[in-house]
Amino acid sequence: MMLPIAQSVATLQYYRLLDVDFLCYGNVKITAMEFGLKITLFNECLIEDTWLIGAGGMFILLSMWLYTSSLFVTLMTVIAIIFSLGISYFMYTLLFELNFFPFMNLLASIVAVGIGADDAFIFCKVWQCAKTEKDNGTLVKLVHDTLKHATLSMFVTTLTTAAAFYASYVSSITAIGCFSLFAGTATLANFAIMVTWLPASVVVSERWNCPFQWMTWDNTLRPVRNVTNRVRVSLDRCLVLSVTRLRYMWLVILGSLAVASTVVIFYHPRLKLPDTKNFQLFDSSHLFEQYDMVYKDMFWFERLQKGGSDTSMNTKLPLRFVWGILPMDDGNYLDPSSRGTLVYDSSFDMAAPESQKWLLKFCHRLRNQPFYQPVLGPLLPNCFMESFSSWMQRRCIDPIDNLNRTPCCETYNAPYKREVFQYCIVLAIADLYETPAEYFMPGVAGPKFCRDSHPPRICALVVEYDSNHPFSMSYKDIDKFYKQVEMWTKKQMSKAPEGMQHGWFISDLEFYDLQHTLSQDTLVAIGVSMGISLVVLLLVTLNILISLYAILTITCVIFVTVAILVLLNWKLNVLESIAISVAIGLAVDFSLHYSVHYRICPEGDDREYAVSYAISRMGGPTAMAALTTAAAGAFMLPSSILAYMQIGIFLVVVMAVSWVYSTFFLGALLCIGGPQHGFGQFSYPTFNKCCSGDMVGGPAIGSHGIDHVDKTVYTNVLSESTLSTSSTVCQIHPSASESHELEALTTRQYSNYNKRLKRSGSFCIAQTCNNQMTRKVSLPADQSPSATSATTVVLNDDLDVELRHGIHDITYVPLMRH
Repeated sequence: MMLPIAQSVATLQYYRLLDVDFLCYGNVKITAMEFGLKITLFNECLIEDTWLIGAGGMFILLSMWLYTSSLFVTLMTVIAIIFSLGISYFMYTLLFELNFFPFMNLLASIVAVGIGADDAFIFCKVWQCAKTEKDNGTLVKLVHDTLKHATLSMFVTTLTTAAAFYASYVSSITAIGCFSLFAGTATLANFAIMVTWLPASVVVSERWNCPFQWMTWDNTLRPVRNVTNRVRVSLDRCLVLSVTRLRYMWLVILGSLAVASTVVIFYHPRLKLPDTKNFQLFDSSHLFEQYDMVYKDMFWFERLQKGGSDTSMNTKLPLRFVWGILPMDDGNYLDPSSRGTLVYDSSFDMAAPESQKWLLKFCHRLRNQPFYQPVLGPLLPNCFMESFSSWMQRRCIDPIDNLNRTPCCETYNAPYKREVFQYCIVLAIADLYETPAEYFMPGVAGPKFCRDSHPPRICALVVEYDSNHPFSMSYKDIDKFYKQVEMWTKKQMSKAPEGMQHGWFISDLEFYDLQHTLSQDTLVAIGVSMGISLVVLLLVTLNILISLYAILTITCVIFVTVAILVLLNWKLNVLESIAISVAIGLAVDFSLHYSVHYRICPEGDDREYAVSYAISRMGGPTAMAALTTAAAGAFMLPSSILAYMQIGIFLVVVMAVSWVYSTFFLGALLCIGGPQHGFGQFSYPTFNKCCSGDMVGGPAIGSHGIDHVDKTVYTNVLSESTLSTSSTVCQIHPSASESHELEALTTRQYSNYNKRLKRSGSFCIAQTCNNQMTRKVSLPADQSPSATSATTVVLNDDLDVELRHGIHDITYVPLMRH
């Protein structure tokens, strides 16, 4: 049905008055429509649906508030994320001097939120653990210890994520290249702010706690906070037990799933390249998309509007050969409006006699190839050398007006002398353009003259015929055609004279080039980012086995994620290619956190303990990071914009798969075959030398224990004297999973000292809040009745014993009531 309304922006109001969900009457239903509003409506919806991103941001804000217990720190983290995006945009426009900002770059804001929240969770986790450690000293030392421990994990994940984004810069697709620069720069800027702005914000919140009491959950909703802590500790314990006890089950199930994913990606149904030239903007069920995808090519008026150069009209691909212009693009690849300038071939010489002779043979050989399509009618410009030779066979004296045509007449035969050719070719072109339109339509083929050359000189030459290969959206079919013609062209050019050796073949291959770039550059970007991740892992862990396990886990994450997207009928288009690069950047983080903490475990000789330590330390922050990022994606699913919907689906899938594989698959691998007793471990000699002595800001440890400990107590930090079981603040003491998680991050002497405490794994729930406990204490030799005896001290609510000197062994046993 044709409405008497022109396709323009003026129809937008009419479209909005339509109830597009109920456009039916009886048995008649409207299944598609075209108002010429697709781009306009897309631009409006792109802005209108940003409230979904805002809703996801509010959920992340609430989650961070619950986890950090401080609204002030949460707001400062959000501001830091906004600052990182602002810095990235500043560098994008002024430093990189890029004017084109594709809407794909909006995906970087979601990535920045996920990375920023991840860094905030890690920093706050380490900060709380450092606060609960005994004898941590001044606020300066607390900041120093927290930064020393948290910065490593934040830096490693930032470096690998930024490398994954920057690796996509190898793509020749403008949108992907722009996204790689913007997202990679935002990631680096986020790290710079998180190690400066966030620590300062935490210090302000710590030092000025009283003015901000209304912003903390401990003072407003302390019961909720206590319940949250108990739930978190229980979940940590269940998580550790499920990984360590069911290691073989996780390895078999998740490993089999990864193998099945490779079958889905490479065999059936396979990851397919795009099969339509229309860039889809809305969901497939949208009426505008239905017209473009299903019905558009059924109408001749749509084909006529595309023009004669479109391949839907000329169903056969052209065979076009170019000389004189080099196939080089010196324009800005990151700016679609930058076309560059023509790069001329200085060696091109069509006027040489050997070039004329070779060109005639080239046209003859071309028409004998299996991919040539014979065409009826005069072919005046297609191979101009043949038309020019026929034109030169005319009589030297015109019998009608008695004009003397010498030297452009039958006196000379091909190949012609250079002077004759250069003079006569100009006259031949002038006569050709006077040919009636029924026989000749000026097009691409033929000689091209330099505009500012006097006398006129040929700068380029195009030979063009039709092929017998129809245009197709199939990458496999067009690839076969292109390679066949390209191989034949290179073979012919290798035997050409010097002035004709730099010719090249081109056809209507824009869509094929997009498919080829997506298939090749995406693999290159994956390889580069995975290689950089492996190098970073090796430099940080200095353990080959841990690094290989982490890379194997990351590979499984990518395979499973892509397989799920393939089953959801995704094709490898521009957005999907960006999603894969983002998947690499996000999948690396969790595996790196677990790998680093497995490496720095104080009891690295025990695999199960090291895995328990790593999961208990990083299980909570990684789960929160995965939850917040996935939630941000889930809030985008109701959008009508296809890009928003795909981004939402992708974030949910990649976060869930990445966390599951990093926690359970990598944990199972390390439980079963993790390195122990220094296997595959390297070290930095200089670093070991520094660690063996006193460290700046750390405690000086002598042969008889700790010689000096800074006893300065800062706000909300528990001193050693308040850690008895009868203390009134015992109910807000952290559990063992909170209080002893920084043991491995202290100096080597501290680690050895802490090992004597015989503490169980950090996943165990400590009974520090019981009213009555017994502590078996081995006193020093000068205080004990005998050198070999031990004293048992029973502590109850009325007795608080503080032992400060020479503690060698402390164990806790329940007190039986009598």
